[in-house]
Amino acid sequence: MRTYIHLILGILLIGSINPIYAESNLTHIEQTISDSVITAKITAKFAKNPDLNPLKISVSTKDGIVTLKGNVKDKQAYVDALTLAKKTKGVTTVESDDLMIRQVNTSFTDAYITARVEAAILKAKVFDDESIPLVGINATTNNGVVTLTGNLKQEKSVSAIIKRVSNIHGVKKIISHLQIRKDS
Repeated sequence: MRTYIHLILGILLIGSINPIYAESNLTHIEQTISDSVITAKITAKFAKNPDLNPLKISVSTKDGIVTLKGNVKDKQAYVDALTLAKKTKGVTTVESDDLMIRQVNTSFTDAYITARVEAAILKAKVFDDESIPLVGINATTNNGVVTLTGNLKQEKSVSAIIKRVSNIHGVKKIISHLQIRKDS
């Protein structure tokens, strides 16, 4: 902030000497600030979209021209990235020559989701229903579809588990083969 104030004071001082030069610098500063705002808005939009990872897409803006670099997982994510950038106020052009479609390693992603599901089941036991067993509830994930199997003592246990699992990023669908058994 202090540097910004010094910059403005410098422009005012130069402006008193040469108004045309000061106006040119002020326009440049306004455009630089505008470009920064555009970049921040696009990055925020990407963060809200579960298919666009702002850590994998670099956004930069110069004179209203947005450049996107990095990776997206599929054609729809590519279109979404371009559309969100294009619809941002102040954008004149979107350059995406360095934005690539790269399939996500689904086996790694599925393993990660399964680990998160297992943690969610333990959270459900601790926070929602102590009757959920520590072992015997199994989860598998295939392309984001989670299948749950096992035996529980009460229906509210099923609801608690499914509620927690449905909040895990990347879970597309839950197939429950959880059964209620009074003798479990």
